[in-house]
Amino acid sequence: MNKGLINKVQSEEQIAIEKWGHVDRTPGDLLAALLEETGEVAHAINHNEGIVRVSQEIVEAIGILSRLYNMVNITLQ
Repeated sequence: MNKGLINKVQSEEQIAIEKWGHVDRTPGDLLAALLEETGEVAHAINHNEGIVRVSQEIVEAIGILSRLYNMVNITLQ
């Protein structure tokens, strides 16, 4: 993963936490958010919303996956 994408994902994670707090308490919560975000990626692609919008939706989806990864790894330890 390139450094620019990593920076965008980390920034997106911080924005999401500031906006929503730590409401996601289980992997299932984050999975539901991921599925919603994946739908937004598909919508942006299917409606030709442009590379900027598609890229932003992808960053948001990766941000959720990153949070899910961290949650699962903490849970498994």
